Amino acid sequence: MCNLDYNDNNKDIFTSIVRVKGSAKYKVVPVKSSEEVDRSLWIELSKVLARIYVSTPIKVGNIICKNILNTGIDIICTRDLTD
Repeated sequence: MCNLDYNDNNKDIFTSIVRVKGSAKYKVVPVKSSEEVDRSLWIELSKVLARIYVSTPIKVGNIICKNILNTGIDIICTRDLTD
């Protein structure tokens, strides 16, 4: 039997999308946190990212938002976009 107790570790890599501005080909780009983030912050992270737009070209690993919510964690792009 597998013993997975997610209540012990309330942190995980946060993934989301950010809107792309000025591209006919792409509307959103996937992003993730550079480190594990406490799950209690995920709603606030989503609110911040909802206000962010990026433009093409963008590469995997580019920092979309540095030190989000003063956590010391960056939000990075996880897909290459070229227009």
